[in-house]
Amino acid sequence: MMSTILVVIDPEESEHGGLSRIKSMPVDVADFYVELYVERSSTPPREKLMASSVGDEAAPQAADYKLIWLDSLVQSLRDLGYTIETRVIVFDRLYEAIIRRAAVLHADLIFKPLRQHGFLRRALFSATDWNLVRCCPAPLLLINHASAIHRKPVIAAVDVDTKDVVHQELNQIVLSQARQLADLLGSTVHLVNAYSLSAYIGAGSAADQVIRLKQKNQLKSALSMAAKYQIAADQVHLREGAADLVINDLAREIDAGVIVLGTVARSGISGLFIGNTAESIMEHTQSDVVAVKQSDFISSICPG
Repeated sequence: MMSTILVVIDPEESEHGGLSRIKSMPVDVADFYVELYVERSSTPPREKLMASSVGDEAAPQAADYKLIWLDSLVQSLRDLGYTIETRVIVFDRLYEAIIRRAAVLHADLIFKPLRQHGFLRRALFSATDWNLVRCCPAPLLLINHASAIHRKPVIAAVDVDTKDVVHQELNQIVLSQARQLADLLGSTVHLVNAYSLSAYIGAGSAADQVIRLKQKNQLKSALSMAAKYQIAADQVHLREGAADLVINDLAREIDAGVIVLGTVARSGISGLFIGNTAESIMEHTQSDVVAVKQSDFISSICPG
């Protein structure tokens, strides 16, 4: 069960999705750390000096008015009984500051607004969300809107045909995280697997038997996975097509509140320009997205 959740507040939001997600959860499920991140270059010189003297946490004198604003935002949630601490953090690179704070807090989950930047901007500017997806060890809930997600379905996106040990572990982590979220939100889990038949196109009638056997084996594996996490058979979806399209299409069909998927860290030219399924899903989704990694992932930002 989750016990510590870091909530990143964007001061430019008119409605704060992170606070809405807190309200979607039971009062006693976690300690919430609601934090405002202030770019160091945007602070006056005297405030920079004060902040540098205390490390990444903003100097109290410089941050008082921001902290008062944060406290006013969360007061209604505190009145409902939620345990919430607020803090103002000065950063140089936002994604690095978030990862370091999550490590300090031993955060079980991070809430952050999702920013859909488009391919060109993502490639040129290395947007915060993409760096978090690649580098953050903690599960990351990227919030797409401030509307309530209570009782909305949770999608667990898996690869039932994988033979790779890392991806097999990711399947289990995805399903476990989806189950936990669904229980907290009072909702159901839908398992989805996308597969491709492109290798068999034009292969003749003999390929039909291979295709049917492949589909049968995938369904058997998917149902076995689903049973372990109390997912009903009619909530198991195997569909042909590109994974990002299949997953987002299903999310729209069932009005999913959250998509949970596994990510494998990538770097270099392939990570920057090619992207991966997770990033493509995030770019076009209408739901929240939870990105999880394998248990032995070590971040380059906070390796300790």
